[in-house]
Amino acid sequence: MKIGIIAVGSELLLGQINNTNGQYLSQLFNEIGHSVIEHAVIGDNPERLERVVRDMLERYDTVVLTGGLGPTKDDLTKHTVAKVLNKELVIDSQALRYIESYFEEQHQTMTPNNRQQALVIEGSTVLENKEGMAPGMLIKDGEKRVVMLPGPPKENKPMARHELLPLLMDGEQSIFSEQLKFAGIGESRVETELIDLIDNQTNPTIAPLAGSHEVKIRLTANGENKAQCKQAIQPVKDEILSRIGQYYYGSDEIELEEAVMQQLKGTVALYDGVTDGMLYSRLKDYDDTQQVKGMLPHSASWIKSTDAINQQLSVSARIVRELFESEMGISVLYREGTVYLGILANNDLKVYDFKMTQKRNLLKTRTPNYVMIRLLNELRSEGTNSF
Repeated sequence: MKIGIIAVGSELLLGQINNTNGQYLSQLFNEIGHSVIEHAVIGDNPERLERVVRDMLERYDTVVLTGGLGPTKDDLTKHTVAKVLNKELVIDSQALRYIESYFEEQHQTMTPNNRQQALVIEGSTVLENKEGMAPGMLIKDGEKRVVMLPGPPKENKPMARHELLPLLMDGEQSIFSEQLKFAGIGESRVETELIDLIDNQTNPTIAPLAGSHEVKIRLTANGENKAQCKQAIQPVKDEILSRIGQYYYGSDEIELEEAVMQQLKGTVALYDGVTDGMLYSRLKDYDDTQQVKGMLPHSASWIKSTDAINQQLSVSARIVRELFESEMGISVLYREGTVYLGILANNDLKVYDFKMTQKRNLLKTRTPNYVMIRLLNELRSEGTNSF
């Protein structure tokens, strides 16, 4: 299915609000294998809106409009669509009862223009609005479909997922997504490693998403039930992890620092010559049992810059381990474009290094993710985390 999305509202063109609905709907439709081909933003102008709706109906299977369903004079989306489809507007009794009951409960007089929110296009499938007043609509016009959703994101998003999505799934009853999260690897590298899987995706779909110094991959399957969807996802997930699993830290809601703290069985202290305490701060946010004992900022009084880098890492890791009486000592240092990580557990020092630019403050902000994914892999390996 090819979809065009139209966001309606002059406030969008004026930059007064962000079009978060467009981003969300694109992700949602992609989850079920439908392609969003075009986004358009139109102000509160019925002539322009009519022109764009007619144009998209010529080119796409489905046109989705967001906004313009409210009670004010500039909320003209449904009137414009009704004109394009040559259909009448009628009152939806269920929506009207809800609106009337709301004003009764608030002990307010309902103004006549609020009845406009209960207007729907004749013959449409009404999408219940469980977060607001104006219902959404799905209208079939021959082989074409037109969808209208409310503009406020708190109404738009749940309506799209729970009311609209089942109607667009071609008879499928269930949809399930798992979002794989990766750190220490860039989006372009992920795409290169997985390009054959992405090019040949069917069910589940594969959607890489760049985050803040991390990459997410959303796997979405549809099927008769949730168990069937999970079964479809598992082999694709296994194949992805067989290629880039060393950068994987968890799925869905988990954060990288949370994953590290879940694996950490003992105590740790940090020597930080790179992130100005950001690494320590992020770990402490998930340190419910006080396992992160402390952090020492880099100073020339602690280690000699003329020593070999491995010696500097060893000395600094031992200093913080003894100072804070922790079981593990970690040191992060920077030299000539390279970040060095030393992990001292028992009397064994593991050393890692990775290139990192100083431009755009990336040295400070990106380094914590690169450090934590390597630490996480160490904690997952046998022996290192047995102290």
